[in-house]
Amino acid sequence: MKYLVAALACLISCSLISQENRNDTLIHLKNYSVVYSQKYLQPLKVDYDVICPDDSKRRKDCPINFTFQLSKNIKTSRHEHYKEFDIDSIWEKGHMASRHSLACTCESVKETFTFLNCAIQHKNLNKHSAWSELEENEMIAAKLNSVSVSIKLEFNDTTNFLGDALIPSGFYKTLIVNGDSTNYYFPNTCPESKKLERYIID
Repeated sequence: MKYLVAALACLISCSLISQENRNDTLIHLKNYSVVYSQKYLQPLKVDYDVICPDDSKRRKDCPINFTFQLSKNIKTSRHEHYKEFDIDSIWEKGHMASRHSLACTCESVKETFTFLNCAIQHKNLNKHSAWSELEENEMIAAKLNSVSVSIKLEFNDTTNFLGDALIPSGFYKTLIVNGDSTNYYFPNTCPESKKLERYIID
C-alpha cells in the first residue's frame, strides 16, 4: 500500500511539474530567442547577437507596428498592461532584444515588435539611462567585434502585478564581446545613477 501511495504522490508531483514547465515556452525567432512565461506574461530570458550596428537609416525608415502574428499561439501581455498613453503610469514596454541592434531589414526590425520581446519596465530605466547607454555601447562594439547579448529577468516579488502580468524586479544583462563577458544588473526602479559602471556586477 505504501508503494502505491508513493507512486501516486510521484505521479501527482510529476504532473504538476510538467504543467508548470508548459507555462515557460522557448521560442526561436529568426534573429533572437526568448524563454517566455505564460504564467507571468513576461519574457524570462532573451538572447541575441548584434548583427547590424551601422544601419541607422533602416531604423528610421521602418514603420513601427506590433506584430501579433509571432505570438498568436502564446498567451502574452498586451497593450493594456503597459498603459503607454497614461501620463501617470511609471511603466512602459521595454524591448529586451533591441531593434537598433537587429535593424538589418524592416523585417528584422518588425520581429522585435512583439510582446514576446516586451517586459514591464520603469519608464526612467527604459529611456535616457544607463540601460539605453548599454544598448548604444553594444552597437559601437559590434562595428569591429562579435557581440552577443543575454538578458535574464528577475522576479523577486511574485505579488507585484500590473493587471495579470507580473512586474519584473530587475534585469540581468550580459554583454559578450569576442568571448569576453561583462555582467550588469538593473533594478526595475527609477535609476539612482546614469553611470553605467554603477550597474556592473561580478
